[in-house]
Amino acid sequence: MAIRILLADDHAVFRSGLRALLEREMDLTVVGETGTGPETLKALEATKVDVLLLDINMPGLSGNRVAELALQDKPSLAIVVLTMHEDEYYLQELLRIGVRGYVLKKSTGTEVTQAIRAVYRGNSYIDPALAGLVISPYVGRTTAKKQSRLDLLTQREQEVLELLVYGHTNAEVAEKLHISDRTVETHRTNITGKLGLKSRADLVRFAIDNGLLKME
Repeated sequence: MAIRILLADDHAVFRSGLRALLEREMDLTVVGETGTGPETLKALEATKVDVLLLDINMPGLSGNRVAELALQDKPSLAIVVLTMHEDEYYLQELLRIGVRGYVLKKSTGTEVTQAIRAVYRGNSYIDPALAGLVISPYVGRTTAKKQSRLDLLTQREQEVLELLVYGHTNAEVAEKLHISDRTVETHRTNITGKLGLKSRADLVRFAIDNGLLKME
């Protein structure tokens, strides 16, 4: 039986070329195409899909949020992310969510089909160009110094930090914690100031290192 694939990318021309590439393979079949995040979630509900081929930059709902929601509903769904981002943050975040395939858009068609077959079998496939990012130099390190930095945060600040590194926006954090957007932003400023961190990637690394965010 052919592997059933849903293509989710906001560029119709790119989808068309990708579909033509995939349908040359006897064991692959494209069962649908979507151009936005909400459309993708609806298609997953209505169509039997084995592998979701997903772009990160999706209108309406980001690719990583689509992946997170899709896997909550269908934990066995295999997802391959196609992206232009050669970035550790995106890779680590998607691995955390449960995405097993990560392929750059500049990669060859062979790598895309290999990734699809690998995740369908329950394995992982990371673009060879990104192999060095799979294991962050921060993962697995625990030091008293870093633990004491975590202790600098109040309980509320730790709750805000955890939600932020899991990809929630300030508005979503505010809703979950029943506080205002402004309060979330104040907490965020306090967190980065106390920890001496600047970027979101720095926050994710710190959270992994201190057990607030678990890599799967």
